[in-house]
Amino acid sequence: MRILIVEDNQMARLMMVRSLQKWGYDTLSADNISSAITLIKEDKIQFVITDWLMPGGNGTLLCEQIRALNLSFYTYIILVTALNDPQSTVQGMEAGADDFISKPVQLDELHVRIKAGLRVLNLEKKLQEINARLSETSHKLLAANKIIERDLAMAAVMQRKLLPGKVSTVEGIAIDWLFKPSTHLSGDIFNFFPIDAHHVGFYILDVAGHGIASAMHSFTLSRILSPETRYDNPLSTDLLSVPDRRIAKVAASASAVVTHLNNQFQTDEGNILYFTIIYGVIDTQNGTIDLCQAGHPHSLYLKQGNPAVFIANSNLPVGVIPDTSYESVPLKYASGDRLFLYSDGITECEAPTGEMFGSERLRLFAEETRHLEISDVIHQLDQRIKAWHGASDFDDDISLLILAF
Repeated sequence: MRILIVEDNQMARLMMVRSLQKWGYDTLSADNISSAITLIKEDKIQFVITDWLMPGGNGTLLCEQIRALNLSFYTYIILVTALNDPQSTVQGMEAGADDFISKPVQLDELHVRIKAGLRVLNLEKKLQEINARLSETSHKLLAANKIIERDLAMAAVMQRKLLPGKVSTVEGIAIDWLFKPSTHLSGDIFNFFPIDAHHVGFYILDVAGHGIASAMHSFTLSRILSPETRYDNPLSTDLLSVPDRRIAKVAASASAVVTHLNNQFQTDEGNILYFTIIYGVIDTQNGTIDLCQAGHPHSLYLKQGNPAVFIANSNLPVGVIPDTSYESVPLKYASGDRLFLYSDGITECEAPTGEMFGSERLRLFAEETRHLEISDVIHQLDQRIKAWHGASDFDDDISLLILAF
């Protein structure tokens, strides 16, 4: 590191230059402020020892000009002065000086002050290196975060593609839905699909937890429950030991599907795999619904001309206890009836006061909007939940599936 000596007195300047060279320092010298500033910029000088009084300006002016350069490196400045009053010290510090040494200069004192200044510069250098590493790490993290955000956005699009079409109709049964993940991805998922010529399946499920892990689990469950998946598919069961194209397959019962899932997914110390689900099978010939609820909020049935009622069918969540026996309930439906399936993100949605939306408020909403098209019901519930919560961002995943018969 080079040290610049700024001194208009030739003898004093020569004495300090030779002393510093004797101590092993590389030195430059200047006899005026202008030359000093030029050397500092050209040679990136980080250490300056300057006299206070000089022709054409003084040491404090040099300090001010150095600080005004806003250099990318720090320059440590020692002012050499015969002024010992406190006001001069304050003036020098305000101008940008780091240290002072009194005239006549004692070489031993000058040497230790130079060492002290070099320690400061070494610390500053280490700090710059740390900041540079932090900046590099920050840029890498930002780049990684952009990749993660992009991948999450793509995954969110893929997850939405697993959902049924908006205002779809299957075997004369119309559906619509509301889906609002609390983050990019949701642990909630649902579907509605034909199983065979006279049976329609549907489900809504809520995986424990939030974020990527729960979303991946819901992806897996969606794949397993998809009627297009042929491997180990619990939706249908072979009845005959020999091929019979007339009745080769019929829909499995809702309880059989949930039992199959419980046998396949069990929570242990390494994996939290449990989830709640409502699974149903609609028989369009007989006008019946076989409905199995496993830990999920009770479905809400709105019969034409009657109050909305909750369908109580309590079973344990899937994946909690092996070999659990699941039961289903039979329902008879008629034209004009509606079935609401929803996640607890709706009923447990909190207002700013902390009050939950609640199941009774949802039941009354279903009755109030029974005259509307289900697409309008979905829109109104979306607005109602946002107004209740006081924001459009939710703490839990929101999902609702309406079946209109």
